[in-house]
Parts: sequence; structure tokens; C-alpha cells
Amino acid sequence: MAEMSAPTGPSANMPAASTEPASARSGSPFAIDGAGSFYWSLMKRYRRRLVALTVLTAIYAQVAIVRPALLAIVVDCVGRTGETAAQRPDGNFLRYFETAWEFLFPADWEPPTRSVGTDFFLSLSAIFVIVGLASGAAFFAKEHVAQRLIVRMLVDTRLALFRHLTRQSVSYFNARRSGDLLSRVTNDVNLVQGSLRGIYETILQQPWMIAAGLLGAFLAQPLLFVCVIPLLLVLVYPVLRAGQKIFRHSRKRQQRLGVITEALQQLFGGIRIVKAFGMENREFRGFAQKNQEFERSYMSVRRARIIARSLQEVIFNLILAALVIVGAWLLVDGHVSPGDFVAFCAALAIVYEPIKKLSKAWNQVNESRPGIERILEVLRHEPKVVDREGAVDFPGRFNVIRLEGVSFSYSGEARRPEEAGDGSALPVALSGVDLEVRAGEVVALVGASGSGKSTLVDLIARFYDVSSGSITIDGVDIRDFRHASYLDAIGIVSQDPFLFNTTIRENILYGKEDASSEQIVGAARVANAHAFVEGQPDGYDTVIGERGAKLSGGQRQRLTIARAVLKNAPILILDEATSALDSEAERDVQAGIDNLLRERTSFVIAHRLSTIVDADRIVVLDAGRIAEVGTHAELLRAGGRYHELYTTQNRD
Repeated sequence: MAEMSAPTGPSANMPAASTEPASARSGSPFAIDGAGSFYWSLMKRYRRRLVALTVLTAIYAQVAIVRPALLAIVVDCVGRTGETAAQRPDGNFLRYFETAWEFLFPADWEPPTRSVGTDFFLSLSAIFVIVGLASGAAFFAKEHVAQRLIVRMLVDTRLALFRHLTRQSVSYFNARRSGDLLSRVTNDVNLVQGSLRGIYETILQQPWMIAAGLLGAFLAQPLLFVCVIPLLLVLVYPVLRAGQKIFRHSRKRQQRLGVITEALQQLFGGIRIVKAFGMENREFRGFAQKNQEFERSYMSVRRARIIARSLQEVIFNLILAALVIVGAWLLVDGHVSPGDFVAFCAALAIVYEPIKKLSKAWNQVNESRPGIERILEVLRHEPKVVDREGAVDFPGRFNVIRLEGVSFSYSGEARRPEEAGDGSALPVALSGVDLEVRAGEVVALVGASGSGKSTLVDLIARFYDVSSGSITIDGVDIRDFRHASYLDAIGIVSQDPFLFNTTIRENILYGKEDASSEQIVGAARVANAHAFVEGQPDGYDTVIGERGAKLSGGQRQRLTIARAVLKNAPILILDEATSALDSEAERDVQAGIDNLLRERTSFVIAHRLSTIVDADRIVVLDAGRIAEVGTHAELLRAGGRYHELYTTQNRD
């Protein structure tokens, strides 16, 4: 279900319908309408390197046909020395060589093929050496260009995918399983690499080798060429027949692989729960079943490829059998020289090897298509929160934040997969919210679970756009500010403190990388974190593990507060920052929070109401609506919803 948009009008944020290609709308450097357009846009993007690869491949292919020609010359020249030499016809390649020699060199320079001796073998050996050097140089050049082309395309694809994901709204990630997204960025991108290798190492190169082999076969013996070519076309049939099967089974395989990645990620993230409830065997059985499903899909792909390859081998061997029969008859009858027959067979081998490689590459491309389609699904998705045309930078200073008639309803994309159910719409999260907050005020948001507290601060931070109504700052709709500059003015400390697997210093610096060491220490002191940081093995350079695993909950939370202090944003959002802490840790964190709140416009979501009694105003939410607004004392005297919540927590 599409995310709800605001109605038309001054506050609307509905993009106009566009006839631009999807790539232009999404900002992707590639065409993303389909796998074919994706590959074509890559080719256009790197057309100069592609031209260089084509030229080098053509040179290498032309050098390759010299070998069968030299082999034919050697066989026919040696055949001139026997008793039956006069009965044997000169081969085509031998005549080509002698004609070219007489054209290029003076009349008194007799071709070495006329008299088979030392000069003949030295000359032919020299030509073989020259051909070998030319072939090696051409091979190195074309492969180097091809690999540079492949890795550049792969890197650009990864960068485009990563950049596009970072541009997506929070709702996008809420509606998708992180394991599946991770699988698309890793496993599916690896499939793109395989398809690029198949295209640029094989599909764009091997036709030149086939053309060179066919040219060599035609020059050696046109009659055999005419007989064999129609048979070679049959080799294409098994590949085309297997292509669709491979694509279909590969799509299932990639889906299964995404499920496996999701299962692994859940295991790593929830290992403490798995251990606590003794569910190791259950998790193993579930993982084993997912692997069996992946195995079946994988073998279906491989089986289709093996069958196609086996049919090719059978058909080619039947062609060879027919060639032996016809060739033997032509040799005995004197229509073909031994050298030309050997050259024809060698040229046919040159043709068959590229055909096998093309078949393998074509199957590889079909196998990769589902992965590419899964990547393009991501690239085609338009972010829901985007800058309006003409959006300006947020000024930083302001006087008042005003919410007028704000309503919001989660769509299918804005909720997590486990909440999606049958796809029906969730209840309205907020309805008709009106609120005015002056600069420098501390506003606490309280209410039962599901009352809309987190949704309200998410709308203020513009992680989502309102469904109706507006949020303005000094009369300017926040959708008229560039989102990046607006978020620069917001500091957030959430209930679940997220830290990176790096040093304490780099975690505090996140969001303000140009801060000095003195500023870092100052922020830590304000957050009441400096003392415990100094006690770490390497102080501020201590690596704290994934999500800060080497620290306690209170220590992690104080580091996130220090990060917000260093950012020094004028708007602060605290989302139940102390609800998961014990009393002692809460005191330490609360001291840091009190320092953080000074001279900032703050929105504080509190589970423990005792922590917000000093707030300038307390907003009580109930079922998505504002039920009460006032100070702690005023709301207690009113005896309403806040009085009920507070007395429930503080019965004494």
C-alpha cells in the first residue's frame, strides 16, 4: 500500500507525474527499467573502453587464425617430399602463402616452402615466434581492459545501490527485512559481477573468435565449410532452451538465499535470547530446512546448465563423426590436401571452444538476471521524503515550531514486515494534533504505548511526511527546507543507543567530524561520560565492539548523549533515553541529559514520569490525540489522564 500523502495545497508534498525514465527520477546513473536497459546504459557509460576492448579482441582473433594456416603449410610442405608428392594437391593456405611471398618480395627471393629444408623450418619457426608474441600481447591488453571495465562497472553498481539506500525514507526500511536488503547488496551484486564477466569476457569477445575460426575454415576448404556450418547452428538450440529454465530457477534460488541471510542476521542479533530459552535445536532445524530449499533451487539451476552442456557435447561429436567420414572421402579422392584438412579441423576447434564459452556465459547471464532484477527493484523505488523544488537551507535559529491539524496514518511501507498482516491499513497514528513550541522550551510527551509519542517526534524530525496538516518553523513548512540541512539542526538520543564498532572518539565525532580533541572531551564531560572513558584501556581510542557491546547500557547511552552534545543542534529529541536503565545508571545518564537540555528546544518522550516533572510543558497523548497540556503541577491538579498515569507509577 502506498504511503499516504498530504492533500493538494500550499503544504502538499505530492510530486507531479513524470514521463522521465526511472533512472532519471531515482538519480541512478544507470537505466533501471530492466536488465537489458541496465546493461545497455553501462555500455554507453563506458563506450570508449568498450571500443578499445573490441579492437583488441579483433586483433587477437585475427592472430589466432594464423596458427591453423601455419599448420596447414607445414603438413603440405612435408607432403611434397614423399613418393606420392606429385599426386597430392597443394593446399589453399600453401598457395596463399606463396602468392603473398611473390607479391611482397623480389623475384630472386624464392619462397622457403618451395624447398623443404633448414630455411623452411627456420622461417616457419620465426613466424610462430612472432605470432606467439603478438598473440600474448593482444591477449594481455584485451584482458586487462576487460577486467578494468568489469570492476569499474561493479564498483559503480555498488555505489549507486548504497547511495540510493541512504536516500530512502525510514519507512522504506521499516517495511523490509534487513536480511533481504543485505542479501541484495551482497549476494545479488555478486551475481552482477558474474554476469558482467560473462558479457565482457565472453559474449563480447568470443564472437570474434568464432568469426576468425569460420574464416579459417572457409579459406581451408569451402566445400566442407558449407556442409558443416548448418550443423554447428544446432549447437545453439540447447542453450536457448535452457536459458528460461535457468532464469526461473535462479530467481527462486536468490529468494531462498535472502531468507538464509535473514535467518543468520536474526541469529546473530538474538543469540542471547536463543541461549536463554534453549532454542538452539529449533533454530538449527529451521535453518536446515531453509538450506534444503536453497539446495533444491540451486540444483535446478545446475541441472539445466548440465543438460544443455551435455546436449552440446553429443551434437558436436556427431558433427565430428560426419566430418571424419566426409573428410576421409575427400582426402582419398584428392579434393582436399592433408594440410587443408588439418587446418579445417583446427579452425573448427577454434569455433567450438568459443561456442562452449558463449553457452556458459549465456547461462550465467540468465542465472544472474534475477539478482539484477532484485537490485533494480531497489533502485527503482522512489524515496518518500524528498526535497521540494526550490527548497532552502534551514536557518538554524528560530522562534516557534507550530503543528497545525497534523494527522498521520502508517501505510504498508511505513510499518515493519511482521506488522503488515494481510495488508490492511493500520489505525490512524495521529489525528488533528495542534501544538505550539517556543524556542528553548522543554516539552515532554507522555502517554500509554501506542498513543503516538514516537510518531510525533518522527514527524518533527521529518522521518515521515504528515498525511494532512502541517509542521512549520517560523511560518515555513519544514518540507520547504532541504532535508539534510534540517536534520543537521536536530540531535537525537533514542531508547536503543546505537554505536559503531570503532573507537569511542570516532563514535562521539559522528556527525561533527571536524571537532577538536578538546571539544570531544568537553562533550563527554557534559554527558557525564569522561570519567568512565578515561578508565578504558585506551581511553578515547578504545574500540567498543559492535553496537558498543564492550560497554554497559548506561555507558553506551552517555556516549550517545556526548555525540548529541558535540553536534550542538538547536532542536533535541530524547526518545525514552533512560527507560532501559537501572536506577544508578539512570542517575548518571539523567545528569548528562540535564546538561544537554540547556538552551535547546527539546522534545522528551518519557516512560518514567518522575524524570520530566521539571519540563516547561507536558503534552499528554491518548489514541493519537492531545488529551492534556500543562506543567506537572497543573496536570496533577486537573486530575485527568496525566494524574492517572502519574499516580499509577507513584502510588506512595
